[in-house]
Amino acid sequence: MDNLERIAAALEGFIDWVGRATSWLVFGMVLLISSEVIFRYGFDKSSIAAQDLEWWLLAIISLFGLSYTLKHGEHVRVDVLYQFYGEDFRRWFDFIIALFVMTPVAFYIAYLSVPFVIQSWKENEVSVNPGGLPYLWFLKGFVPAGFFLLGLQCLALAVKQGIALWRHHKGGSDATTRTGTGS
Repeated sequence: MDNLERIAAALEGFIDWVGRATSWLVFGMVLLISSEVIFRYGFDKSSIAAQDLEWWLLAIISLFGLSYTLKHGEHVRVDVLYQFYGEDFRRWFDFIIALFVMTPVAFYIAYLSVPFVIQSWKENEVSVNPGGLPYLWFLKGFVPAGFFLLGLQCLALAVKQGIALWRHHKGGSDATTRTGTGS
């Protein structure tokens, strides 16, 4: 079990690092939007490329934020129903959903999106907006990357919940919380 715990902790550590690094893009996006507003309303100037970049940053933040949010237990969950069940049910539910639904779906979406990125790269796809950003394949590359990270986090969550269930069944100590945020 110690090896599985170390692997889960390493995955979550990597997810945490990516999430913290990605959070700096929020600061960049705030600066970009602020300068866009100042230029648009103060100097009557506007840039389509800057507006495209706003969307790019939002997409990257959202795609990489999925795994970070799940790691910290801040994801959307139907707490109206979830709150009425005991800790054992919650662990089993989290384990089964993470292992058999979330992990395969995340990795499958990552897999399916790779040809989408390759096609965009081969066609040297650019923004549909006149004056927009080139290299749209670069942005599209964040789709498989984001879902791959989500799949890794789902796998780490399943491992942590599985270990917690096993320890609980064996009567051992349990330092893992139900949301996988004990790191």
